[in-house]
Amino acid sequence: MLLKDLSPSAVRVCDAAVGHFAEYGYDASSLNEIAQLAGMRKASLYAHFANKDALFVEVFQRALVQETTFVEQGFAQEDRDGLAPGHWLALHLAERYRGSAALRFVLRTAFLPPSGIKPVVTCGFEKYLDGIREGFCKALQARNNWADEQQSRLALYADAYLGIIDSLYVELMYAGPAAYERRATALLKVLEDSLSLNR
Repeated sequence: MLLKDLSPSAVRVCDAAVGHFAEYGYDASSLNEIAQLAGMRKASLYAHFANKDALFVEVFQRALVQETTFVEQGFAQEDRDGLAPGHWLALHLAERYRGSAALRFVLRTAFLPPSGIKPVVTCGFEKYLDGIREGFCKALQARNNWADEQQSRLALYADAYLGIIDSLYVELMYAGPAAYERRATALLKVLEDSLSLNR
C-alpha cells in the first residue's frame, strides 16, 4: 500500500491521531483534541485534512502499513528462530497490542468500522489479513514439501490459521492477558498437532 506524501505537520497530526482514535474510536474522537496533541489549532488541522473521515482513513492506512511491516518482520524472525509456522506472530501479538497504538486502532476500527467509510476499512483490513495468510503459506512451504504439492491442503491450513489469528484478536480486545495466553497456547498446540500428521 502506497501512502500519500504528507508534510511534516500532517504526519504529526497522524501520529497524534492514532492513539486518540485507538482509545476513543471514530464517534467519540475529537478533532480539537487531536489538533492540540499535534501542537496546533483545529483550524490548522483542516489545512491538512478536509474532514474527520479524511484524517481517519489516512491514519488507518498508515496504521495498516505499520502492522503489515510488523507481520512481515515476524515471519522473517520466525524463520531465523526456527519456530513452527505461524507461532511467532501468535506468541508476540499480546505484547504488540500493548505497545502499538496502531494495532489497537486497526483492530478497533476493523471490528467496529464507521459506517461512512466501512468499505475502505474492510478492504484495507482484508489486505492486511491476506498478508498474514501469505506469510503463513510461505512459512509452511519453506518447511514442508507437501505444502508445495497440495494447494488445497495449504489453503485449508491458511484459513485455519486466519481463524486462529481472528480468535486471538478477539481475546486481545475483550479479555485479559491470562485468557489470551491460554487461548494462544491451546490453538497453537492444535495447529502443531494437525500439521504433524502431514509429515
